[in-house]
Amino acid sequence: MLRHQIFKVLFVVLVLAGCAGNPFSDQDVDYFQPPIVSDKVPERIITNYSAYNNTIKVNLAPMRPIIPAFNNKGNLLASWTPHPKGVKGRPTLVIVHGGHGLIPGDFATALWARDELGANTLVLDSYWSRGQQENWETYTSLGANARMLDAIAAGRWLGLQDIDKDKLFLMGGSQGGWTVLRTFTDEPFMDQNAKGLYRAGFSLYPVCNSKGWKTDPTLGPYWGPVLVFTAGKDTATDPRKCPTRVFKEAASWIHYPDATHGWDTSNRGAHTPSVDGECGKALNIYNHFTVCRSNAATNDMHQKIKDFIQKLLI
Repeated sequence: MLRHQIFKVLFVVLVLAGCAGNPFSDQDVDYFQPPIVSDKVPERIITNYSAYNNTIKVNLAPMRPIIPAFNNKGNLLASWTPHPKGVKGRPTLVIVHGGHGLIPGDFATALWARDELGANTLVLDSYWSRGQQENWETYTSLGANARMLDAIAAGRWLGLQDIDKDKLFLMGGSQGGWTVLRTFTDEPFMDQNAKGLYRAGFSLYPVCNSKGWKTDPTLGPYWGPVLVFTAGKDTATDPRKCPTRVFKEAASWIHYPDATHGWDTSNRGAHTPSVDGECGKALNIYNHFTVCRSNAATNDMHQKIKDFIQKLLI
């Protein structure tokens, strides 16, 4: 009797989670496309920063509903900033956020890409347009598969904006890093819809459990080059809990032993230089993990990404 009950519980768990190892298919799209219900930035952003100061004040475009969702049911918010010297002949970087939603660090990354890479930038929202500010539970319908669909939608839209299509890159941290790994995972759906959109991906301190379930999907091997960056003092997305293939299948895996999750945090906003070494706690109610700014890790990461892009585009 006990054995029967155990098998029954396991069966229910597998049904709810999705059978392990099942690749993503067209039948999964609707589940991972929660309805779009808003075309505006929230009046009170959960991390309590000024959207104006992190976009318009630093000459980034404001967030607008411009990216048709993968299922064409509404538009995702995004800040699309073509380079002031023109779109053509330069890289384009799509920046996807983590589980706290868009934060100043995402806009600071866009500024770095514009100023140091000479890139066009698109900062993409997946939550605000869907009436949600965070995804602290992580393994939900707004997890890696939903975000993968949003990344594809952004890449398709950018292909119509006169960019150099062979110079499009995807970058994100935490759940955004998870998004990058999932988008580049070599499965038939991504091979058909994502492969060829992006030249390479940059995954920072990613969620990377890779159980092969519906909301905790398989990561890797990858259909294109991915650079993965991890931290030794990361208590949010501890890389030691993830399959080694997630990192070893990457084009490059860079580990910072003394860094925490979110080492590139913009702790004074994108409009003001960050304070090196300053630490804080995440707002995540399930895990108040530590986030410390590290100029050393951030600068090294930026340089490695810059060198990789320049070498790739020669």
